Amino acid sequence: MIKTLLMAVIIFLSMVGYDAIKSDNNTSTPPPQKQEQQTKDQNNRVKKQEQKVIVNENNHKETEKDKHEKKAAKAILFAILPEKEKWPVFMQKVYTAANLEDTIDPIRQKPNWVPLKNMAQDLPKALISIEDHNFYKHSGIAIESVLRAAIENAASGKVVQGGSTLTQQFIKNVFLTQEQSMERKAEEAILSLVMEHQYSKDEILELYLNTTYLGAGAYGIKQASYKYFDKAPSALSLAESAIIAALPYAPSALNPLENPLGCRKRQLLVLSKMREYGHINDAQYQEAKNERIYLTNGNTF
Repeated sequence: MIKTLLMAVIIFLSMVGYDAIKSDNNTSTPPPQKQEQQTKDQNNRVKKQEQKVIVNENNHKETEKDKHEKKAAKAILFAILPEKEKWPVFMQKVYTAANLEDTIDPIRQKPNWVPLKNMAQDLPKALISIEDHNFYKHSGIAIESVLRAAIENAASGKVVQGGSTLTQQFIKNVFLTQEQSMERKAEEAILSLVMEHQYSKDEILELYLNTTYLGAGAYGIKQASYKYFDKAPSALSLAESAIIAALPYAPSALNPLENPLGCRKRQLLVLSKMREYGHINDAQYQEAKNERIYLTNGNTF
């Protein structure tokens, strides 16, 4: 057991040290030499733009090189370690936190993956409005919501309120179990902070929309869009986007094919929140509210 623990610590420290060294190397690129001031000289401006493109391309190549080298280092270390499933549970969790990409990269390769730019513009706004309106402001954990939930949970002696951000919801759905316990919530919070450090807000939002369960057997926005409306995610209207955003709260119970009235009530709440937070105006709200929705089972509402 001691030997296994030591080896697990070695792999973790090796990865952290490797990342630190590569990070230092990547940030040591010398700045380009200053050129003489030539006011209103467009040729120099074009030349500078070309230099920026070259630097960006080189940085991208270096990043890909780093990934391959890190992957090779992992392979070597894993060859001398016991199977990861045999590591102490704590070290498995530490490894997961340090290597989120091991799980996330394969998700992005799935055939149903839809980039954020290929989704209807109103969809992310609808989701954020109803699920996490401070999404672009917090660091993965909404402190006020956590404190409120902690008070409620402490009073009841068990987890009765979540207070989870979109980041925490994604972490729970992909990395953890649905267990309602203080320990699981702590793991969720830690992994959420790590993820916010490693991924941009748009990347997290994109991952969430591609992985969350949206009812009727549909996982992710592509399956849900075709399941309910027989449309690509890019073709969803504001009213349809509000329906999709309504589903994470209770995907099975609010499935519009089975419960159109319940889904309609939640859809109107989404639209009102979008208006409240300034994502749509009164005219857009009324138009979406009055839009006739045509579902794939032939029903309308």
